Amino acid sequence: MFTFSKILIAGAAASSILLSSCASIVSRPSRDVSIQSNPSGLSFAVINKDGETIHTGTTPQIVNLSARGGYFVPAKYTVEVRRAGKLVGTQQVTAGMNGWYAGNILIGGLIGLLIVDPLTGAMYRMPATITVNATTLAASAPRTLTVASIDTLTLEERASLVRL
Repeated sequence: MFTFSKILIAGAAASSILLSSCASIVSRPSRDVSIQSNPSGLSFAVINKDGETIHTGTTPQIVNLSARGGYFVPAKYTVEVRRAGKLVGTQQVTAGMNGWYAGNILIGGLIGLLIVDPLTGAMYRMPATITVNATTLAASAPRTLTVASIDTLTLEERASLVRL
């Protein structure tokens, strides 16, 4: 027959196991991430560490990304943006440490610190927003046409003219 002390001990043991993985309890290992580009309206692809494309779309868009890359390994992604099929920008993204993971140290949850949170990936957190700047677009200057009189050209410039 169960006595009050046995129930109390079982309850305390269950509570310590449940409370020993702070990040897993308080947050999820995956997160909705806003994919942005500058300028917006570019097509994008999210590529995982194995080189597989896991999301595609047009910026801005929200995608769900896992922070778990493996046991004690944060997830790593590359976000590529394209314009008219041409690659114009990339951004490397790595999940950062989840602040709730430190709760395992404060509460003394060795199980959460070494097993639960690392296995679930809850010890890491993805950023809320990823912004990729289209550097190739900014670097390529627009073409211009300048009309000049032959009288304003130097002798060297006149020598390089081609007759049409």
